[in-house]
Amino acid sequence: MKHAPKTRCSGLWSEAKFSSFIKSALRGASNRWQPKYAAKRAAKIGRNQYVCALCKAVVGNKDSHMDHVDPVVDPVRGFNGWDEYIARLFVEQDGYRCLCTECHAEVTAKQRIIRKQNKAK
Repeated sequence: MKHAPKTRCSGLWSEAKFSSFIKSALRGASNRWQPKYAAKRAAKIGRNQYVCALCKAVVGNKDSHMDHVDPVVDPVRGFNGWDEYIARLFVEQDGYRCLCTECHAEVTAKQRIIRKQNKAK
């Protein structure tokens, strides 16, 4: 098995490791993105009560997830460059929806299946 050349971080990281590091850093920054919090406030109906955008269940903060309406990485096309990734990660309030844990898991699973099907092509 041939390993990818380590060209980043003084020869310690491969391009895949570097990409993963940058994506993680950007995701961390997106957690401080104000429109994301505005979307969560819009889904709030009471103290620690949020409405799932899909099934309309009322859940607590620990069971609510802020989901991108359009996935950050398109499951059909895959990663399409940093500019698109950043533009799709940092969206305005209407680009987010509040989902319960179950709905978020279903949406994620469907996207993963689509991603795998298109990766095999």
